[in-house]
Amino acid sequence: MRMNIETVLKTRGNVALLDREILIAALLHKDRTWVLAHPETVFAEGEWMQLQTWLKRREKKEPIAYILGEKEFYGRMFVVNSHTLIPRPSTEGLTELALIFLETGEEQIRPLDTGIVGYARRYDDLKGVATVADVGTGSGCIAITLALEQPDIRILATDVDALALETAKENARHYGVDMRIDFFSGNLLAPLADLQEPFIVVSNPPYIPEGEKLMEDVEGYEPHGALFAGKDGTDVLKALVAQARAHQLCRGMVLECREEQVNKL
Repeated sequence: MRMNIETVLKTRGNVALLDREILIAALLHKDRTWVLAHPETVFAEGEWMQLQTWLKRREKKEPIAYILGEKEFYGRMFVVNSHTLIPRPSTEGLTELALIFLETGEEQIRPLDTGIVGYARRYDDLKGVATVADVGTGSGCIAITLALEQPDIRILATDVDALALETAKENARHYGVDMRIDFFSGNLLAPLADLQEPFIVVSNPPYIPEGEKLMEDVEGYEPHGALFAGKDGTDVLKALVAQARAHQLCRGMVLECREEQVNKL
């Protein structure tokens, strides 16, 4: 029996209806509106086999972004995988804050999501600063977005995970900014110790307290090293702030963290 969209959407199972709609839309290279308007559409044999595979993965709580291998960020699609965090709206807000900070130098704490803030702190005058270091770049979504939105700035991107860096490089090549971003393997600002130009740091570091219970699809699949950071979640934040303050050419930072963590930095 050939399966159609209506049958899959009406089938009761362990995959939410919205998730089924998203997966079908991705499979057929359509949007959800089209999927809902064409319930009679029959899947080709290869399409049906692929959809079954995807549905089984989603039943096991694997994030849809990993199943599809991509996630939208700032209006652009980025390759993601198990070595990279899945980009979230809060980090889009962090990127926007970084652009504002570069332009105005204004210190501020801006809400990004429930309990999550963007923290912009200036250590010196930002006049003449044309370099941004994206620390813990992951998929490269922050670094690449900044490069695309501000073509006159230089971007440095660091990560401890070599495979995450390869993913970031792939995304940079896709958007044609790979020649404008320098990628460095290493922890926090260690790879930039000898940097000879003023810069600011932008980072979405791990800031979740160890042992905190997360949603199944997050805890079971996203890289724990990019999520958890000590008893109160500030281990990496504190280390990064300390390194930034100690670097004679770091002029400021824009960080994503929890609201209650700001006073501990």
